[in-house]
Amino acid sequence: MQQPDVSGEGPASSGPDLIASPAGLGATRASAEYRFLFNVNLVFISQIAIYGLAFGLRVVFARALGDSGFGTYSLFFITVIVSGGVANLGVGLGNIYFLGKGDYSYDVLFSGSIFVWGVTSLVTWLVLAAYAALFGPQLFVSGSAYWLYAAALPAVVAYVLLTSLLHGSSRFFALSSVAVVQGGAALLAATAFAALSHLTVSRGALVWTGSFVVADLVALLLVGVRRIRVSAFVQADSGVLLKQIRYGAQGQVANLAQLFNYRLDQFLVAAFVSRAGVGHYTVAVGLAESVWWISSAVALVLLPRLTSLEREQADEVTPVISRNTVAVSILAALVLIAVAWPVIRIVFGREYDAALLPFILLMPGIIAASGMRVLASYLFSRGRVIYNTYATFIALGVTLALDLVLIRWLGVPGAAIASSIAYTASFLAILFWYRSVSGGSLVEALLVQRDDIDLYAGFARRLLRRQNMRRSTPGPAEPFAEDQPDKDG
Repeated sequence: MQQPDVSGEGPASSGPDLIASPAGLGATRASAEYRFLFNVNLVFISQIAIYGLAFGLRVVFARALGDSGFGTYSLFFITVIVSGGVANLGVGLGNIYFLGKGDYSYDVLFSGSIFVWGVTSLVTWLVLAAYAALFGPQLFVSGSAYWLYAAALPAVVAYVLLTSLLHGSSRFFALSSVAVVQGGAALLAATAFAALSHLTVSRGALVWTGSFVVADLVALLLVGVRRIRVSAFVQADSGVLLKQIRYGAQGQVANLAQLFNYRLDQFLVAAFVSRAGVGHYTVAVGLAESVWWISSAVALVLLPRLTSLEREQADEVTPVISRNTVAVSILAALVLIAVAWPVIRIVFGREYDAALLPFILLMPGIIAASGMRVLASYLFSRGRVIYNTYATFIALGVTLALDLVLIRWLGVPGAAIASSIAYTASFLAILFWYRSVSGGSLVEALLVQRDDIDLYAGFARRLLRRQNMRRSTPGPAEPFAEDQPDKDG
């Protein structure tokens, strides 16, 4: 039975107890649809802001630190991100799953998260001290900057665990706010140092670490400081914690493999082509992955919702969202392809013209990955997250095998072809497992149906009618009265 959502913003309010009649069922479904679309739009807009802040931060660091310094800084934060992915033991994903299911209370899951954070922080400090004693304080950064790992890793682990509680509770505004605070704090501090010509690799690492500390404090306030129990640092409900780890670790392995899948080809381009080739490919990948903002927003909102639904409801909702996400992603990809050449030339400069072909070659795989995210959310919600892990490793294996051949042969376009094929292979695997678990039609999950077209047409008519009423209505009272039929439309 689903636990009450202590945040007041979660899925508990859409439970079956509200349904008393066919009319009530329709109203509840309409309300749920409205909430879902509102959350998708909220997350999508916030992601634009988050990616914009991240892009600005990269620009500041790249200009202020130079190629070598920016590379060193990048190695620092990638090391922390990968280590943090291991250190949280998958508890973050476990929080999302069990909160959505309502199997355990918010406080029990929070206590388990505190315990994991405390243990991993202690282990981090011991490992860093032992490493420094054996090899000196040098791991991509050296001296005092080396010891920033001691703060950065716990800060990132805390961020993952705290935001997972917000995510699992469907508190999407709070979740987005924390991410914006992190990006904004980092960009503001980095810009200030750069303006004073004081931005170094060490200060860059400090800025990045500090931004996560600030975001953690905000997230803790949103989760609830009063929930902290000192006893949680030394003990937790071992049975629940083991379930959190057992389930979440399956998906966390996939996340780590995905990280390698996204970054491995850039190292191979550097080895087999040139540093300039890496720049061209980075521009192509960054532009192409903007299509993912759509599917990312949908999947982020969909994950806890599907997890909270009964099997029949999830089977009904998933193909509708999947096919429409694929359709919108295809449309976005076509628009991007149409404007890519002038965008690349104007924003990045003529020297990046070579990014156009790799960008186009990436698009089939980007669209496939967009569809995969929705169906992967379904598998996660049904307790089959291990299939997502298998699909990720399939993509990683295909990427590695093809990169070694195609990058040597074709250069940067070869990397794009390899990635596109790998994403498509992963999507085909997810389709197979989705069909096996749900028993649903792949056609319904991929191709827009007549009902969808009617829905789009009705939505367009309502928007047009609202615009006409605003133009023709003289006072504030009439629109309210005339707008009532629109609720039934």
